[in-house]
Amino acid sequence: MSSAAPSPIGSVIADRYEVLDSLGSGQHGEVWRVHDINLDAIFALKLLGPNQIAGPWAEARLLNSLSGDYILPVRNADTTPEGTRYVVTDVAEHGTVMDRIDPTLGVAEEQAVSWVREACNGLARVHRHGLLHRDVKPENLFVTDSGKCLVGDLSLAGAQNASGCVAAGGTLETMAPEVGAVALPGYSGDGAVYCVRSEVFSLGATLYWLLAGTPPVTGTRYRDAATAVLVDLWELAPHVSRGTRDIVMRTLSADPASRHSDPAALAAALGRRNRPERRWVRIAAHPDHERCYEGVKAGRAVALCVASKGAQSGYTLHMHHRPSGRRLAHDGTSASAAGLSRAIRSAIRGIG
Repeated sequence: MSSAAPSPIGSVIADRYEVLDSLGSGQHGEVWRVHDINLDAIFALKLLGPNQIAGPWAEARLLNSLSGDYILPVRNADTTPEGTRYVVTDVAEHGTVMDRIDPTLGVAEEQAVSWVREACNGLARVHRHGLLHRDVKPENLFVTDSGKCLVGDLSLAGAQNASGCVAAGGTLETMAPEVGAVALPGYSGDGAVYCVRSEVFSLGATLYWLLAGTPPVTGTRYRDAATAVLVDLWELAPHVSRGTRDIVMRTLSADPASRHSDPAALAAALGRRNRPERRWVRIAAHPDHERCYEGVKAGRAVALCVASKGAQSGYTLHMHHRPSGRRLAHDGTSASAAGLSRAIRSAIRGIG
């Protein structure tokens, strides 16, 4: 096989992997379900596309040695006789964290934090092997049958140089600004700028995406990642606790030195964060409501709903106990469009 173009079903890659069916495609290549003829086993094989971001591949053998909790097992990493790179892993039958993100509701805070902490543990192991993942995002975090998170798709992994860096790379939605800056006109610095703190940014961007339902960075070019002005998480997910919000926004600092030093430090911070007794989640909006939230404490639920007053007239907050319907103090509060997130936060603080 001479390229990473879609493979005919039944073809054999590297004289070993028989293609059974497609598992999908991504920015950096095609993924196939394959039968390993040598081992008589089923795996997932990713063929890296010819337009993938350039990077070292001498570490392919090192990928094979990665094993342990929180990492999707890598079974092989090599190059076909025709020169196409590939990585073979276990098949992730339960999909990715990305599959669990509702673009409107996001993911419940405790679940999102749990997945990212597990990803931190997996990436810490990757880093101990002298590698950097370079493409941390929800699509590359896989869910096990028990609901745990595994770091996968190490096809862009790069070996750290003497300064602990690798060449710039990744996906725009979770890319650190110093990585995107390599593509800015007039940039004359070293292209190997991706470091552990760049990976921390991507972890924070992933957590932001899970909580808000949308990524913090948008655009189509590297320079968009370099120049993005990030929206505060509370603007999109005002129900998230202060402890989690503050940690997320720190990981997204433009200055790498202001971020957590490594995934282990981020995981520890998330574990120590203050957790309010009442846990809030965004739920599907009730009829005639713009947004709805539910907070539960000791089995008692409180509903917070946002209703529009009509064009240019702002919003009204409705708050009551469920299922009794008893109104709470903030019921009837008015808010402008610009002040809506702040009003929701104030109401949440008011009832704990």
